[in-house]
Amino acid sequence: MSEIHQDALPTAPEWLEAAVADELANTIALRRHFHANPELGNQETKTRDYIAAELRKYGVDEVVTGFGEAHTAVIGVLNPGKGHAVGLRADIDALPVKENTGLAFASCARGTMWGRETDVSHMCGHDMHIAMLLSAARILAAHKDDVPRTVVFVFQPAEEGDSIENPFERETRKLSGGRALVEGGLIEQYGIEQMFGIHVMARVPTGTMQIVPGTALNSIDTFEIEIEGVQAHGAMPWTGVDATLVAAETVIALQQLVARNIDLTRGMGVITIGKLVAGETANVMAGRASMLGTMRTNNMAIRERMLERLPQVVEGTALASGAKASVRIADSYPVTVNNAELARESIQVLRRFGVDAVEIEKGVGASEDFSYYAQKVPSVYMFLGTDPEGVVNAPNNHSDMFNPDESAMAAGVRAHIASVMRPVVTKA
Repeated sequence: MSEIHQDALPTAPEWLEAAVADELANTIALRRHFHANPELGNQETKTRDYIAAELRKYGVDEVVTGFGEAHTAVIGVLNPGKGHAVGLRADIDALPVKENTGLAFASCARGTMWGRETDVSHMCGHDMHIAMLLSAARILAAHKDDVPRTVVFVFQPAEEGDSIENPFERETRKLSGGRALVEGGLIEQYGIEQMFGIHVMARVPTGTMQIVPGTALNSIDTFEIEIEGVQAHGAMPWTGVDATLVAAETVIALQQLVARNIDLTRGMGVITIGKLVAGETANVMAGRASMLGTMRTNNMAIRERMLERLPQVVEGTALASGAKASVRIADSYPVTVNNAELARESIQVLRRFGVDAVEIEKGVGASEDFSYYAQKVPSVYMFLGTDPEGVVNAPNNHSDMFNPDESAMAAGVRAHIASVMRPVVTKA
């Protein structure tokens, strides 16, 4: 088992500055290729093949396409015999969003999401994640003798979730890419001792790397609620059970769940109903209603309490009005918790490698399946700023206008390299 000591922090190698500077044009070209050719979760076949071809071209020792249920994953291994492996992860899937940036390399792609045709684009920055990790792989492969350990490059599909089957309707068990890789034995097969990941972020200065020593991202649980009332004439509501009214009462009751059931001194909880569908026309009282929502928290005990109370509140609210209700919860992501010691050490290491790394106290409200790696081994998930100086309120991640500063990727490449260059110190 290796142990990292404060006095064993590495110094940036002499070749780093020139290597990253010379590579930036290629990093940008890679990013633009993937940006123009996005693919949805678990359908990233062309993305997979392109990544694998690049890794082989760079001289990465082992390149594997597909791992367990993650059929579109790519795993690259550098220095397989050295041991003390560190995993570097990039997610590779896109979003079902129409891009409106007007960029020359903007996506015009179409795809299918749960069987429905949709626009597809990289409006979360995963194109940059792929490019940064590929460039880091290229540089590390060119200087492999200087790399003190095994490096596992993990190009992971379906961080945004499976796009092939609706999670509430499927009979088979499609997993997010992170969960599929972890449950498939990735950590054990390659002897990975630590994992690192980077996500580009709008509204953070370009090149700044934010790291949280602790909870970095919330959990997410996506749920579907079906309410069954009794359809009736709109002029005679007493002859039926109004599913629309029950749905409205349910939305309010779920907010009370957070306000009155959660110990907010231990963390936070948020329940959002993003979709509510009921009724067909003005003069018919709806007999059915359906809702889609998400539940997020930064504390696993709070999450368990909310998962316990959610169906009780929904079913009880419906019962009080004479209706019936059911709740289905899709595969979800736990809280992403950075290893605090490793996170603080990473800040120091990144600074030595020329990255403007800063510690922040609070994480981000979004969620990530990087959480599955962090449950297995000490891990650090970092946030890389992409807003140029002078830009205020840039379009955020998932916006159809998301347009991150490409020059920020140089810091991401440095961070990947820094994360694997610590000397291996064997515990006596």
